[in-house]
Amino acid sequence: ADEHAELVAGAPSTDEEGDEMRIRVIVRKRPMSRSESSAAERGEETDVVQPLDHGGYGRVLVHQPRTRLDLTREVETIGFAFDGVFDERSDNRGIYDRSVRGLIPGVFEGRWASVFAYGQTGSGKTFTMMGSNATGMRAGNQAASDDGSNFGLYFLAAQDVFRILERPEHAGTSVGVSLFEIYCGKLLDLLNDRSPVKCLEDRKGKVQFPGLSEHPVRDAGRLMEIIDEGSQNRSTGTTSANADSSRSHAVLQLSLRRDVGRVKNKEVGRLTFIDLAGSERGADTSKACRTTRMEGAEINTSLLALKEVIRALATGSSLKRIPFRGSKLTQVLKESFVGRNSRTVMVTCVAPNRGNCDHTLNTLRYADRVKERDPTTGELSADCVA
Repeated sequence: ADEHAELVAGAPSTDEEGDEMRIRVIVRKRPMSRSESSAAERGEETDVVQPLDHGGYGRVLVHQPRTRLDLTREVETIGFAFDGVFDERSDNRGIYDRSVRGLIPGVFEGRWASVFAYGQTGSGKTFTMMGSNATGMRAGNQAASDDGSNFGLYFLAAQDVFRILERPEHAGTSVGVSLFEIYCGKLLDLLNDRSPVKCLEDRKGKVQFPGLSEHPVRDAGRLMEIIDEGSQNRSTGTTSANADSSRSHAVLQLSLRRDVGRVKNKEVGRLTFIDLAGSERGADTSKACRTTRMEGAEINTSLLALKEVIRALATGSSLKRIPFRGSKLTQVLKESFVGRNSRTVMVTCVAPNRGNCDHTLNTLRYADRVKERDPTTGELSADCVA
């Protein structure tokens, strides 16, 4: 902990450490579950995902079993390259230190930073964002509460925010937290009995949230208590792919405020964490009720709109051509994406087993489309900006 505190104390802003990436895309491969490991021991399952870390970038090889027209079997290897990759042995602390920690000092310098997790349902998104104690409640897979290596990115970032806040130069800065979900195109405040929230733009084009409550916090422990309270109100359900599937996008906002001239309590920086609902195929909800199928359709529509927005940003499109109004999700996240002061980290979560190979390939193609790199050399494509 002391070593980590020293790292944060001397942590340069993203630009100072030579990292000009507006959007960083990383991939995390989760370990096999107990049922998948048991199936592997019986020869019914196998690990088909191979992450390769090359330092400045990472590659992911997917070994896809296929059957040819003449019924002979073969394995096709499909490669992707990203800004960073993490294998099944990686923990949340390591992912945070390498990919997210550099964003925190910039928030105190007036930046808007965003971190979001994307992947199929059951791939480990909520575990990554919220930690080992917030996942697997229905499946009975919760880990020990003192597992420090697997505190979520929420908590690890909050620790650093409050650690920096103790410095004399930030004496007049306060932190407020809000937590809401986007469920079937509606915004619901999870810290205020799921009351409805509006998403509107003011005359300057800035996104406002009338009806959203903001709660002052003074330490990371209290923040996690508030998040735990709000998480109990989040929409979840059961699909054939996951017994504890999130059916909504959860958005956590940490706002830094201080008095600036005559303006009281002005927001001077924001850190946003988005736990996206899992992408899923119709086959995963084919036996579910109509409500579950409608939820899945809405989830996939909003994720497609998000991909188009991030792709437009990554290729340097003008703001007039970026489709922020494609869904409520992209409308909400507009402030986090526009302007030179925005920085984004996309954590792509994938499952390792053969049974999820199609899901994994779809997820990696989505992430690759966001920021295309040559799958062999790792070089960015000509039309992509860092």
